[in-house]
Amino acid sequence: MTRPDRAPAPRPAKRARASSEAKAATAPAQLDLFPVRPVIDVLDPRVSVGAHTGVEHLVRVRLRSNDAPHLVFHDRHGWYCESHGPTCHTVQLARDVVK
Repeated sequence: MTRPDRAPAPRPAKRARASSEAKAATAPAQLDLFPVRPVIDVLDPRVSVGAHTGVEHLVRVRLRSNDAPHLVFHDRHGWYCESHGPTCHTVQLARDVVK
């Protein structure tokens, strides 16, 4: 509610869009000198889970060689990480390897 004896607060000024010259002056993205590649192992689901499993694909993904593995499954529910569900970024890595 505004009081009739008070003036409304001034609105902040809109920011101007960056010109093409300003965009060109920004630094490029940082490059990794020693990029870390994930370690991806495609496993046999019949051996790992059992002979009567409904799992079509089973992939173990480690983002770094010393990290704990993410187990990614593909079954009737779709693709999902055992620990983090279908939104885990290792799911896309596993799908790319299986293709």
